[in-house]
Amino acid sequence: MKWMILIALCFALLAAGCVEQKSGTSSVKTGTTAADQARENLTVNITSPKAGEILQGKDDFSFASTVSGGKRPLSFVWSSSIDGVLSTSQSFQLNPSKLGKGGHVIILKVTDASGSSAQGSVQIEAM
Repeated sequence: MKWMILIALCFALLAAGCVEQKSGTSSVKTGTTAADQARENLTVNITSPKAGEILQGKDDFSFASTVSGGKRPLSFVWSSSIDGVLSTSQSFQLNPSKLGKGGHVIILKVTDASGSSAQGSVQIEAM
């Protein structure tokens, strides 16, 4: 008898988790195309420096990114886990001697006109 009650209880709990409740509202905006939705999804990719790269020497080094989606205009903030804010441009040049020696996590945070943000990061070594 106890087993039957236990089995019935398990079925009831399982069924409760499987039932999906639907409301009268839809999460898809009327008139929204796939292109509009892709434009809304902000993505950030740091293209330079590469992860694990060692920055050294006297020549300036390029910090660059690609960004897709989001509502223009975009704002950019490059920062280092050691040195703080490095730049507010999409790409820039920096001499490795301007970076503190050691392992850095370089982070690029991009914010669009609607306030959505995304970020990318790479770990590098400065000598």
